[in-house]
Amino acid sequence: MTDDRTTGIERAELLAERGVAQYQRLASLLRYRIAKGEYPLGMLLPPITQLAADLGVAVVSIRQAYELLSKEGLIRSQRGIGTHVAALPAATGDIELAINDPFAAPEALAFEVLEVRRRIGVPQELLGPGDQPDGEYVSVRKLHTYSGEPFCYAEIYVLASVFDALPKDTARKKKLLAAVLDELGSRSKRVRQRMTVMPADFPLCDMLKIPFASPVAKMSRRLLDGKGGVLYVGVTWYRGDRYVSEIDLPASALKTVPALTEPQRRAASSTSERKQG
Repeated sequence: MTDDRTTGIERAELLAERGVAQYQRLASLLRYRIAKGEYPLGMLLPPITQLAADLGVAVVSIRQAYELLSKEGLIRSQRGIGTHVAALPAATGDIELAINDPFAAPEALAFEVLEVRRRIGVPQELLGPGDQPDGEYVSVRKLHTYSGEPFCYAEIYVLASVFDALPKDTARKKKLLAAVLDELGSRSKRVRQRMTVMPADFPLCDMLKIPFASPVAKMSRRLLDGKGGVLYVGVTWYRGDRYVSEIDLPASALKTVPALTEPQRRAASSTSERKQG
């Protein structure tokens, strides 16, 4: 993706972030295990030395991760007994729905519009074979939060004529893909989707509040009309510890509609970054 942000920005906290990244990532791993039931409520966690050996990390990193989770109230240590799971992270059911269903709007979901730009073209690297961009687009950069915590950063391109037909403040009130689908009705014929996993760079770390190089799920979607005209392009980056994808397909579709699961051939891969939020 094209990127207008300046390069060479010095960050005084760079060394500090690298120094704490390991224990923060360990805390994310343990938090995930607690949320998914691998470490159920009340379970006694492995001793620090044992867990450090199992994961191949320093004892001090495990101790720092335990301290972080203790401050969050997820675990509790008792002298002579050990450390046990004291609470569960906030329920994830609604956030999973918000990620998988473009029309879902749980009460805790909110959007922060970072930037809106007009008279923009869709970056070439976001287009697939046969895609036909049509005129000017409106570019929208958004941050999705759940209960005040950022979990998704999005860069979206909507055909200008379609964007202008949407109700005022749509970008701030709901997901643009859902709004565009509602507006276009039968005019939209096909959605092409691509997902990859990548390490987060510093701009993503800042926006999603995650350690440097944490895994993020990058989702690209293109909405096309019957002639391959590009109506909407959206690229979203989800925190790896929040992302869940669940799809229910008829088994016959895997054979009769292989394009559902087979990646498109791309002329060339390109690496790009996002604008700093």
